[in-house]
Amino acid sequence: MKRVLVVYYSRSGYTEFVAKRIAAACHADLERIEDPRKREGVFQYLRSALEALLGWRPAIAPGRRRPANYDLVIIGTPVWFWNVASPVRTWLQRHHTALSQVAVFCTFGGSGHAKVLDDLEGLCGHRALARLALTEGAVDQYQLDPPLHTFLLELKRWQPTPAPLPQPERQATA
Repeated sequence: MKRVLVVYYSRSGYTEFVAKRIAAACHADLERIEDPRKREGVFQYLRSALEALLGWRPAIAPGRRRPANYDLVIIGTPVWFWNVASPVRTWLQRHHTALSQVAVFCTFGGSGHAKVLDDLEGLCGHRALARLALTEGAVDQYQLDPPLHTFLLELKRWQPTPAPLPQPERQATA
């Protein structure tokens, strides 16, 4: 049985909406990356942009789930100024060695999604099994079904590599 975890960060709710849809379709566990700082208002928006542009990794709360316990981890981020959101960058820096198979997705208002998906793969240290980028407008209008459906079909084709069976120990003959 495949164990799947969807990990995401969402400041405005778009990425959270998509993450919940993916988790429901994959029968996956869901883990929100918790940022102890509030990111509401103009000043916090500018701080978020600066963190993303400079590749900073702010403190985040410890998660409840261990990604090493999952066959597949699906990681979601909003696009912040053509970059991965800084809390996601922190999570990936903390957990990238525990990831065996990944899929990635992002939500965005304007552009930068292709770069962000590439950056997510680089931060994970793996090529993604599937990639999804959705505009905030598509999420607002519930027009995410065709691309989301394609993303889910790509994941459905994936089969985890079974762990090798332990080999019996051989007795040395004298």
